[in-house]
Amino acid sequence: MLFRHGLRILAVIVICFVCAHLYTSSNYHIDDLQTLLDQSVISKVDLAPQGGRNRKQTPGNSVLPGHEPPENLHEYPKPKNLKLKDYSLFFDGLESYSILGELIKGKYTTEKAKELFSTTDDFLFSKEYLENVLDIPQDVFESMKDSHHRYVFKHIPSLLRSKGVVTFGNLVRSDEAWSEYEGSSGYVLVGGGKYSWLSYLVIKQIRATGAQLPIELFIASEDEYEEKFCTHIAQEYNAQCNVFDKALAQSLLDRFKIGGYQYKMLALLSSKFENVLYMDSDNFPTKNMDYIFDSELYKQKQMILWPDAWARTTNPKFYDIAEHPVKQNKLRYSKYDIKQAGGEDHLEPLSKYTFANSWFHDFEGALPDPTSETGMFIINKTNHLRTLLLALYYNVFGPDFYYPILTQGSAGEGDKETFIAAATVMDEPWHQTKKQFLWTGYNSAATNKFESKALAHFDPVQSNMEPQPEKVDIVFMHLSYPKFFPDWLVDNHDLVYADSGEHIRMYEAINTNVGYDFDLRVLQLFTESICPNYYGEDGLAIDGETKLEMRKEYMGNYLSYIQADEEKNRERCEKVFIPHLKWLKGSTKTFI
Repeated sequence: MLFRHGLRILAVIVICFVCAHLYTSSNYHIDDLQTLLDQSVISKVDLAPQGGRNRKQTPGNSVLPGHEPPENLHEYPKPKNLKLKDYSLFFDGLESYSILGELIKGKYTTEKAKELFSTTDDFLFSKEYLENVLDIPQDVFESMKDSHHRYVFKHIPSLLRSKGVVTFGNLVRSDEAWSEYEGSSGYVLVGGGKYSWLSYLVIKQIRATGAQLPIELFIASEDEYEEKFCTHIAQEYNAQCNVFDKALAQSLLDRFKIGGYQYKMLALLSSKFENVLYMDSDNFPTKNMDYIFDSELYKQKQMILWPDAWARTTNPKFYDIAEHPVKQNKLRYSKYDIKQAGGEDHLEPLSKYTFANSWFHDFEGALPDPTSETGMFIINKTNHLRTLLLALYYNVFGPDFYYPILTQGSAGEGDKETFIAAATVMDEPWHQTKKQFLWTGYNSAATNKFESKALAHFDPVQSNMEPQPEKVDIVFMHLSYPKFFPDWLVDNHDLVYADSGEHIRMYEAINTNVGYDFDLRVLQLFTESICPNYYGEDGLAIDGETKLEMRKEYMGNYLSYIQADEEKNRERCEKVFIPHLKWLKGSTKTFI
């Protein structure tokens, strides 16, 4: 007994000695002492996805001590201050991870990376080519590597172990609201200004598909909040406006110039859903997507993405910065390999290929080819907490550093690669839909060529089947060009040819797949929402759509973006939108 008592006294003396040493050291930081104390008193946390795999040592996981789950999940530490509740904790101290040196955006050795499809067979995206696109000074490379290392190995563990963060949001498991949050699912979009208009059309389409799960519309600032609109969509569509804190929004703008692409991270962070299906405001689901949250694929992976069209052009130095090595172990063949070999029958064994003679992103450890689309994705904010924390870092420092190094000026440079990059670095599971997508458009009578107007994305569950079905459902239509702004549609003659006055069906190619006239569906939602003259003096639709009432459907009653241009829209409606809707109804077919 005396021996055990003596050991306790000795342990206290040692801890006091170490603390005194830290305090007097020139390298001392208050976080060092906090980390030492936290390791001795806080239960170990592991947020590995349920049903996941045995995971090798990775940043943010078993490399760092203290990640085993407590037996009682309610033993997770409570936050030490209120900064978790207002989300400011997630941004505290991020300035200390700022990257020093000149910006690398647009700094190319000769020219930006080739903008080629992932199916191209006549260009070699070798390691040597990719690492010589951007001119990255050595001091900037070292600063990025140091910043990334400290964020992954110090900041993230501090949030998880010392600050009480257990999900990508402001709740802890001891909160009363946790029971409602845990397992919750819903749709998230970003609005504000004219994007509230686009998102409104998507919200209507979500409900038109029969989807029942709740919807959130993120509004980045109280200045863009419109009470009548938010009340209306809450009552009619079970869609709640999620208005971000004005003071914090201004602080993030001043400190990090947060805006644009980066609002996606804030929408995820402040969402009341644990499982989020995020969609851009121009991305229309074609069928009820509620099922995806209950699919075995999502239960296993907890993160589902969709592919883009483009060959990956990530700079190999990114993997050095992220301490995520790419091994010279080729995993798959590319179209380039097949062409060089003279056909599939003449391919060399995978082991014969090197970084010098093959596409770099076909090797073990690299991000997948093709690139990713983040106009929609599904993620669990608790199981993929580490992924989202690293994605937050990539987006805060994205425009000047991580967006360029991940894409090197090729197509779609922005936030779209940050999520899959973060999941890969953190070794958390993800699934990228196997069937790529369908360019959707029509053969133009004006230009005598195919005009692509949207990207049709496929069902991830069906496309993952072995063998893959001959018909895989289209589940999203990303209406990028044109977006459904009234001036865009009219000025660019997207609905009616300028010379002949003939009407156009932009999306007819998908109708058999989705089972209804998609052009008609979208134009109906659009016209009933933007045209005051679509309604008669009795307030009902003039074409017999008796369920439509102007007081509910016309967005000039609710959105300043529509109200401000009402007279111009009335003219556009009379000349283009209402006649086009009538033509679509008169020419529609039955699709089965």
